[in-house]
Amino acid sequence: MGIFEDARNGTLDQSKLDQYKTVTFDIDALDPKTGLTLLATASLKGRTDVVKLLLQNNASATKLSRGDRTPVWFAAMGSMKTNDRAEIIRLLHTHGADINKPSPRNRNYTPLMKVIVDWEDPAIIHQLVDLGANVAAENFDRETATMLAIKMKNHAVIRALDGNSPRLSVSAVASGVIRGILESRYQYGDIRDASCSREARESKTIEEYTTDLIHFITDNRLSDFFKKDDPFLKTLVHKAAKLKSNPESTFKSDKDIRDLLKLSLYQQVIYCDDSTSMSAGNRLEAQRRIVKRVAKVATYIIPEKDGVELRFINSSVSGSGLRDTEIEAIMTSVKPAGDTDIGQNLVSKILKPLVYDKLANKELRRPLLVSIITDGCPEPEGSNILRDAIRDCGKRLINAGYNSDVVLFQLSRIGNSRASKEFFDDLQNDKQLQRVLYCTTDGLEKACEDVDQNEDQLEEWVYVTVVPPDELSVVV
Repeated sequence: MGIFEDARNGTLDQSKLDQYKTVTFDIDALDPKTGLTLLATASLKGRTDVVKLLLQNNASATKLSRGDRTPVWFAAMGSMKTNDRAEIIRLLHTHGADINKPSPRNRNYTPLMKVIVDWEDPAIIHQLVDLGANVAAENFDRETATMLAIKMKNHAVIRALDGNSPRLSVSAVASGVIRGILESRYQYGDIRDASCSREARESKTIEEYTTDLIHFITDNRLSDFFKKDDPFLKTLVHKAAKLKSNPESTFKSDKDIRDLLKLSLYQQVIYCDDSTSMSAGNRLEAQRRIVKRVAKVATYIIPEKDGVELRFINSSVSGSGLRDTEIEAIMTSVKPAGDTDIGQNLVSKILKPLVYDKLANKELRRPLLVSIITDGCPEPEGSNILRDAIRDCGKRLINAGYNSDVVLFQLSRIGNSRASKEFFDDLQNDKQLQRVLYCTTDGLEKACEDVDQNEDQLEEWVYVTVVPPDELSVVV
């Protein structure tokens, strides 16, 4: 495990940090995989102790990560408890962090805007305003923090901005005047007092999700696949709006649902290992459970006629348009036998029929996310075959006029062999693959043991661990 993994997992302490310092070491270096600094990584994951440790060891609170984003911005972005977010923001501010620096990659949202839209947390909003957050700053859509709060129709969020902004607390008279302006310009009074029906809330959510999705499609050059009036997009946003109103949903936050929307644009292709070595331990069962949950997440909000693609390294069994129940039946029927020629069969079973042939016939309808699950390094084929296949895919896409990240790859490991770990590490460190390949670090069967038989917990784990993270281009 490297220093960035330790920071991400919260296992970085002074003793480990001192060990890392014995070699050539820059505490503000960027993770070659994610493009984040150590401090940004710890801030994103809510690792309060690690943030404190890094600052004590002179990590810069102003060093920018990829996308010109600050550690404060990542603290606003990450999923964590309010107390942890508040403490991390306090620590960063104490060490000179810029509370107001926006992210051009994210519609020029400031940290304050990010907290308003993603978390609707009055305590953090109150804190940011007290620390000098600019409520009048505008994003690329000419929206201020106040305008975003009003759009969210959350009274507590609006009050957190209203009651704590220095320009609103000059006097009761000034406060009354500004409130009058808000009421006349943004219908603030109606938002504050009216109780919206569920249908009205869903309608507003659909509008916001549609706007967010169109921005993502435009920013990631996916307009060739999706037009504004595309029925596929309409289905996604309508189902997402209903998912948001479902209290039993696995997706607890608005951010999770917005990310699910973006993920659902991609055709999910699951590529499973059925080599002989998969018969060891509980590898097959772990793969079956994980694949079933990946399929469920991938099909939550897509049209009923659509589903995931399923392929195996050795078996000729395959499936298209599958849902999680159909996936389970197929997974149970396939028995492990054969070698681990991952790269060759990736090309013949997935890339050629689902990408290259469609490019030639101008029939590529959706971008792809290929999830590869394996228990070891390729054999007897060379370890370079998979790498070369992924690189070649990017080149072919560019030659056809697409971005190389129209096809993304995610690689997950089952088992704990040293050879497979070295194979994964080698791929992770390949700079040419960093934009299109995401590797999970932990063995999947261990995760299944950790969550035991709690399927809901496993589903949540799949979403946050197997689904590519914010640092990959699939999620803004």
